[in-house]
Amino acid sequence: MATGTQGGPGRRGHLQVVNTICQDINYNDTGAATGIATGKWLPAGAILLSTDVSVNTAFNAATTNVLTIGLNGTTANNIVATVAATAGLVANLLPTGTALGKLAVDSQVYVKYTQTGAAATTGNATFIIKYAGVVS
Repeated sequence: MATGTQGGPGRRGHLQVVNTICQDINYNDTGAATGIATGKWLPAGAILLSTDVSVNTAFNAATTNVLTIGLNGTTANNIVATVAATAGLVANLLPTGTALGKLAVDSQVYVKYTQTGAAATTGNATFIIKYAGVVS
């Protein structure tokens, strides 16, 4: 039934299934060091199950290469606290803090890449957030 009221930006399905959000990050994406707003939203009522991170091309800064994902642009670390950005798949990372339990409001996903030492010249990763939408 149409209500004339626009919904939030988070995807809400009518089926009780596991949904996903998938996004890439590159070593040279603008804002990666401070947290990138992905434009992907988790809907209010969603329960985060786990996240997979596939590092497709290793990030190669000289000292530190860390990826984090979260619901806050500045820290971006409550969905995935930390992943070493070496090639391979890291599966079933569990959320922490305010990303636990039902989300109270539509929440944008942020991703961050932290590097130290000589700057990276390569690096690409894909993350897949798995969540259940609450259907009333």
